[in-house]
Amino acid sequence: MAARSIGSGTISFGLVSIPIRMYVATHSEQVSFNMLHRDCGTRVRQQLYCPRHERVVERSEIVKGYQFQQDRFVTFTDEELRALEAEANRAIEIQEFVPLDQVDPIYFENAHYLGPDK
Repeated sequence: MAARSIGSGTISFGLVSIPIRMYVATHSEQVSFNMLHRDCGTRVRQQLYCPRHERVVERSEIVKGYQFQQDRFVTFTDEELRALEAEANRAIEIQEFVPLDQVDPIYFENAHYLGPDK
């Protein structure tokens, strides 16, 4: 099966810009399962439940939030999230090359490779 890119962007150094696509270098061999109703084999749905109000809530009542302290969140509207995404820079600027032993291994957790884009 052909690799599917997970993103695109640009690598820049000096006046040179190269369009690229990013691919995951390794794939998990982990098996994932779906939860099914035993009687009919249909996938079950999750309900969005608010424990404070003790009721199921509709998707229209849901907002996205980022936890910055225990039980404290900053929330974002869909419009705010779209604006943040529009401001995101998808360019990778190469500032310098360093010897491998100077790179903290914490950055090796996820391996990706880059390929040319059209």
